[in-house]
Amino acid sequence: MLIHQLLQDARDSKPAIIFEGRAFSYTELDDLANQFAHLFGELRLDVGDRVSLLIGNEPLVVAAYFGLFKTGLIANPINNRLTAHEVSFVLEHSQARVLITTPEYLHLAQEAVAGLEDKPRLVLLGTNTGVTLPGDVLSERDLSRQKRTLRRVDGLTEQTPILLIYTSGTTGRPKGVLLSHANVWADGIALSQGFRMGPDHVALCFMPLFHCNALIVSHISAFIGHGTIVLCRKFSAREHWRLVADHNVSSFSAPPTVLAILLEREAEARDAGVRLDFVKTGSAPLTVELATRFENRFGKDILIEGWGLTECTATSTLNPLFAGGRRKIGSVGQALAGQDIAVMDEQGNFLPPESTGELVIRSPTMMLGYFRDEEATRKTIVDGWLHTGDLGRMDQEGYVFLVGRKKEIIIRGGENVSPLEIEEVLCRHPSVRDVAAGGLPDRIWGEVVVACVVPNGSASEQELIAYCSDNLADFKVPVRVAIVDELPRNATGKILRRNLAQFFQPEAKEMAS
Repeated sequence: MLIHQLLQDARDSKPAIIFEGRAFSYTELDDLANQFAHLFGELRLDVGDRVSLLIGNEPLVVAAYFGLFKTGLIANPINNRLTAHEVSFVLEHSQARVLITTPEYLHLAQEAVAGLEDKPRLVLLGTNTGVTLPGDVLSERDLSRQKRTLRRVDGLTEQTPILLIYTSGTTGRPKGVLLSHANVWADGIALSQGFRMGPDHVALCFMPLFHCNALIVSHISAFIGHGTIVLCRKFSAREHWRLVADHNVSSFSAPPTVLAILLEREAEARDAGVRLDFVKTGSAPLTVELATRFENRFGKDILIEGWGLTECTATSTLNPLFAGGRRKIGSVGQALAGQDIAVMDEQGNFLPPESTGELVIRSPTMMLGYFRDEEATRKTIVDGWLHTGDLGRMDQEGYVFLVGRKKEIIIRGGENVSPLEIEEVLCRHPSVRDVAAGGLPDRIWGEVVVACVVPNGSASEQELIAYCSDNLADFKVPVRVAIVDELPRNATGKILRRNLAQFFQPEAKEMAS
């Protein structure tokens, strides 16, 4: 199935999205998507062209996605917390023809585009105040004058790519994951069935729309069941339980960081008489202690934990596999329908149950490949199996248990951070001779970034943190930098990141970020 048909085939007056008190019906949302499709035609974009989105959360953004899907264009959502330099890299590598943005990110978008040789055309959604725009910037007025009729584009198939999402990798530079209609549909339908989505289901979404979680786990799975999304600009602990109660919300998706925050305000949920069907959690490891505390307060087996990666669209396991089922404590769940998960050793041999090795996936959700990086694609997908870089084991019932990461990615509040990216920035500082970055456990964020520096002159911890702040997104900036005489290495000279914690005692036990 082509993803945009979810709106085309469901045109009626039922609310698809509720946003800040206003309901957008399935028909209205599809009309807006059609207007975007005609706008893209006016811009003379061709099938396969990339359109980047540096955006916040609002219904027009959802409509823009579906307008792109309708016309065979590839949506390239960009993390809005990146620096201008980081955004420029994505725009340049993706060869974006157009950049869609919203007022709060307009300055960032203009700064990122300024240094590019081939500049994408800017489309501004929302009301801009106080800034004089170049004459070639398109606005909502240009969108509103477009036709609401379907714009037909020939040649689209289930294998047509529709998403290009950049994700942190062990090479330091983000890699672009290319996903098709078929990839997104396979994951969306499995999630919708697992969540038992139906027309009466109301899902609250505050996760950012540049993430797979908000787009696929929340919106597309709900649209498959003809449900309703209550969309928020961002997470607000103060407003959360009121929104859940006011809209009779059935579910929401949140990283463990948010679950920990909500537990601190659980009295508000009790006072509001909240009754949830389930809470989907993922993006970062969920501790047994946090899961137990949350379910003791909000109901046994209310949590559905998931595990997955962008390279396999969004989610590959659920625990439990269906809403209302029994959770197996400590596991991230069983494989979704249509997905095969196995455990391999370093020689590529399949391992028996309870053996630890690298988790590999074979699935219709598996990416088409890394954009403009055939070598990385060949290394990741071998003989039809995608190598996740995660270490784990499976029990006799097929439940997956994570035991570590083969890739040394730091996961801070659900955001992936590559240590190499931090190291590349710090190495540019004139007072740094050598550096190693890693993660420390944190009660709220799961992990936080730290770095150890061997100096080449005089540099203070505060100076180095400020330097990172100027060159990295806020979630990538180290909370601590230790000045050390030498870095921990093995006999072959490889940095032992797991040994960095010794330089941050007692913070290594539990960082108070």
